[in-house]
Amino acid sequence: MKRTLLTLALAATLPAAQGAGRLTIYCSMQNEVCEKAAKRFAEENGVETRFIRQSTGTILGKIKSEKDNPQADVWYGGTVEPHLQAADEDLLDLSVTSPGQADILPQFRKLAEQPHGRHLSLIYLMPFGIGVNTKKLAELGITPPKCFADLKDPKYKHLIQYADPRTTGTGYTTLATLITLWGEEEAFAYLKALRPNIAEYVKSGLATKNLATGEVAVDIGFLHNYMHEKEQGAPVEGILPCEGVGYGLGAVSIIKGARNRDNAVKFVDWALGVEAQELAWRETNYYQLPTNRHAKAPPQMNPAAELQLIDIDFIDRFGAAKEGKRLTDKWQREVKDGE
Repeated sequence: MKRTLLTLALAATLPAAQGAGRLTIYCSMQNEVCEKAAKRFAEENGVETRFIRQSTGTILGKIKSEKDNPQADVWYGGTVEPHLQAADEDLLDLSVTSPGQADILPQFRKLAEQPHGRHLSLIYLMPFGIGVNTKKLAELGITPPKCFADLKDPKYKHLIQYADPRTTGTGYTTLATLITLWGEEEAFAYLKALRPNIAEYVKSGLATKNLATGEVAVDIGFLHNYMHEKEQGAPVEGILPCEGVGYGLGAVSIIKGARNRDNAVKFVDWALGVEAQELAWRETNYYQLPTNRHAKAPPQMNPAAELQLIDIDFIDRFGAAKEGKRLTDKWQREVKDGE
């Protein structure tokens, strides 16, 4: 599991840093985005900033284990459901609402106005679908899929990967998307039928290198990761499934008991701004869509307002801690370990 720690000590170049204090970020975005964001915030605020990059589920586990002695101040990125689950378990500071919430896209205003939603902030949207290695499929004489249902075909045996929902936001979004589309019973029946075609349940939702190299031919995940691999020269394409467009919403939240709470509040305000939300696609070629209505979407992607998004119940269902545990336990029992 990839773990990155970066400290940006600015006291030598920014005299204000000494008095401005520190900030520790748990980051569930791409490593390059974590690094750019930490550096930019440090430079603009004179704050000694460091980040630790791990997958969403892993960080949720860390925050739980550190409840009585928090080791970070703010959780940056990762899908919104684990953030909501953390709030549900009293692991987040829910006493502050950022003024930047007023700029969230109208279609997500309802979510932002929910009790927990007001205190953890939506910072990006990631359309969800299917990634394919076109070269690998062509070599095998297989036509690329158009729908999730196509992936049950035996011709995809041992050619598909998707992320483990116990450790990754990507994997949990897989469950949320399929259950929203088909209902729980049919979604789990589908995942069990898919099992003979699975090469690996990967531990990180960012494991698209396996797709880029042709180790697998198909990946289920977020489309911006496939676009990134394509721009690096890999024969990778992203497909919006015919059944409908699922998606993940990225969040930022303040960890309860943060030692550097004031700087965590500043960071959340910064993360909701236009500059921060455009940083990923302008500087790292990762194409998350901004949720700030004033921020520009990357030209390679349709803006969130133009997508026909399915209606995922983040608050009452997939963001509830007990429901999240029930679904991931069921996935392990019936899908991963099932016969």
